[in-house]
Amino acid sequence: MRVVLFDVDGTLIDNGGAGGRALRRALADRYSLTDGTDKVRFDGKTDPQIVREILSRHGTEGLFSPDEMPSFFPLYLSFLREELSDSQGFRVLDGAGELVSVLDRNQDFLVGLATGNIQEGAQLKLDRAGLGSFFSFGGFGSDSEDRTELTRTAIERAHDLCDGEIERVFVVGDTPRDIVHGKEAGATTVAVASGNYSLGTLEGYKPDCAVKSLDPIDPVVAFFTALEG
Repeated sequence: MRVVLFDVDGTLIDNGGAGGRALRRALADRYSLTDGTDKVRFDGKTDPQIVREILSRHGTEGLFSPDEMPSFFPLYLSFLREELSDSQGFRVLDGAGELVSVLDRNQDFLVGLATGNIQEGAQLKLDRAGLGSFFSFGGFGSDSEDRTELTRTAIERAHDLCDGEIERVFVVGDTPRDIVHGKEAGATTVAVASGNYSLGTLEGYKPDCAVKSLDPIDPVVAFFTALEG
């Protein structure tokens, strides 16, 4: 069995800014931060890491304790549902739906997630994209703030589903963090320049494979199937 772990934002979908708008609304509601996300990049970071960074910039990091997460993120999710339903720029990225569907039909592959989104947020985004039914497991920002650890969590869950019989694990993502942390977790990395980083920039982090887009899917599928275990 070969396991393919996908990032969500910038790899499978463009959420049209819905995630950022929802986070700004939650920060304003909970902490009265009206400019909370200014000058903070989200790319490749986990949701808890982003919130902690924002609060640190405003000198209020101490407010975001582990006990705070269960109350803050439901607020964020309530806004995310609204923003996703109204997001005019939301779209499934080229090739993503076809690739996931092809892999899902192939008994040699198991598809999952390795994403900085908290699990409920990832599910909302994927359901909006019509892709939610393809993903039964993954590693999420709600598992760990550290992307290497959440990727390892996804791999452990894959082992449970496969009775430990895994030939190779691939991580597919659009940011340098997907590459770096995927490698640290022991995965073969596939970089796709469908987000905010150019192909040249991603290639500088030495992924095992780099493509401009998931469309066409044939080169990516060929890479997944050609490597020896």
